[in-house]
Amino acid sequence: MSDSMVAQLTAPISYTAVRTAYNAVRAVAGGVVMLASIAIFILGGPGAWLALGAGVVMTIDGLARLNRGESAIYPLVLDVTITGAGLFFNGVNAAVVVAGILYTITTALLLLPPPRALAVIGYAALWGVPLVTLDSMFGTASDVFAWLVTGTLMVYVALLLISAGVALHRARAAHYEALESERRSSEIKNEFVSMVSHELRTPLTSIQGFTETLTDSWELLDPGEINEFLTIMHEETTHLTNLVEDILVIPRLDAGHLRLNPEEFDIREETFSTAETIFRESHKEYVVSIPGGVNVFADKVRVNQVLRNLLENARKYGGDQVLIEGSVSGERYKVVISDNGPGVPLDQRTQIFEHFEQGSKGDGRSETGVGLGLPIARKLLRAMNGDLWFEPRFPTGSRFCFTMTLKDITVPETTEAVPQQQGSPVSMFHQKQSERVVG
Repeated sequence: MSDSMVAQLTAPISYTAVRTAYNAVRAVAGGVVMLASIAIFILGGPGAWLALGAGVVMTIDGLARLNRGESAIYPLVLDVTITGAGLFFNGVNAAVVVAGILYTITTALLLLPPPRALAVIGYAALWGVPLVTLDSMFGTASDVFAWLVTGTLMVYVALLLISAGVALHRARAAHYEALESERRSSEIKNEFVSMVSHELRTPLTSIQGFTETLTDSWELLDPGEINEFLTIMHEETTHLTNLVEDILVIPRLDAGHLRLNPEEFDIREETFSTAETIFRESHKEYVVSIPGGVNVFADKVRVNQVLRNLLENARKYGGDQVLIEGSVSGERYKVVISDNGPGVPLDQRTQIFEHFEQGSKGDGRSETGVGLGLPIARKLLRAMNGDLWFEPRFPTGSRFCFTMTLKDITVPETTEAVPQQQGSPVSMFHQKQSERVVG
């Protein structure tokens, strides 16, 4: 493991959070020291050449480490060495010693793991031996030298504390965001388990009940009742199949493991078929207004899944009228499914494309579903080079628009006639008066 990785894992604050500012100030301080060495030389003070050498070393080292993720132990040891040597050659000054101790302890504890921080502090303490026992080579430290070193070290400390405060604030914000994300994930998981349990239990209970009835009373039931029971069981089985497919397709899409088989097909026929299935026993009025001969290039099975999810959404949450229309949009073909329902609140128009999001939740849910339909539809369409988005309908209602790759448009020799609209884009109007509530 590299030094930077050790520092990031065990230091109180990640070195990378403050290293740029730290080394930038070291480089600038080195330049100031070089300029100050000239002033010391002019004033005749001792140690001018030593100050110049120290400034050059600090500047080069600071610039070299400016954007590197190495451990702070090397520049810190270098700074301690330069400070100790300066005190030894220029004379001991109490202010410089205090500033040096403060700088060493603060930098070591902030930027290094505890063992290395103690090692650097111990190394700095060792400089006390020659400074106390041996006379300096030049006697008492000059005021210029004391001011220069003390000011530089205090700027270091101030910058480190500011950078550490910013890093702590960001870490605290990231921690809070992580906690909120975890809480939200837990809520979504619990809501999802509750919804899936309900969605699975309802058709399974229905299938079990009809199965037991057929098993116990097959000979007593007339053929009409048997066919009705079998039809309901088939519908519930289809519902279960669709539910399981919706649950499984999301991770496969996210992992990029969903295989698509694009082909050319007539979108009008697919839309008619799916709409008839969804609204077969609904009281809602629906209109399909898509011209014949419009061929798109996409995975037919997945487009059917998109249509099923969008039309189920319109059946559950839309008003009493649903319009399905299509039009050419450049190299794409756009299909719009609109309704005259209450629409989607402004604060939920982004959330509805997230997993497990529904307009009503918990005990207030009035419709079935696990909140996967819209995110699945969008992911599938984007995987097929299309897209799905929401638009508000005026004066009320929703418009869900999606696009697919347009292959070509051909004029069919014969079209399915609607007497009152012959010669125009084919429209079909269906109104079912019967309504059956599935538990």
